[in-house]
Amino acid sequence: QTQNKNMNEDEIILLFSFIAYWAVLLFLTFKSENKPRVGLINLFIHIAYSSYFLYGLFYRSQGGTALVWFLYLLFIIWTHFLINIGQLIYRIIKRK
Repeated sequence: QTQNKNMNEDEIILLFSFIAYWAVLLFLTFKSENKPRVGLINLFIHIAYSSYFLYGLFYRSQGGTALVWFLYLLFIIWTHFLINIGQLIYRIIKRK
């Protein structure tokens, strides 16, 4: 039995979501006055919810619930992404 080593669409969407979130988090951290605090708080929150939903996605997705775990994970990543975008825009406008 051979395994498919190519990424499927779900994995690509999840990877893109994580990369987009991390990029915004880096910009937000660099634009902040208190860089370690902003970076660590956001990173801790991100690791906490990502760990919970990834655990659910990989180990608790019986009976077709994998899609639910996947969508919850995407929803919370993009919600956190949008909150950080809002903070980044606020910081940029505040400096001008």
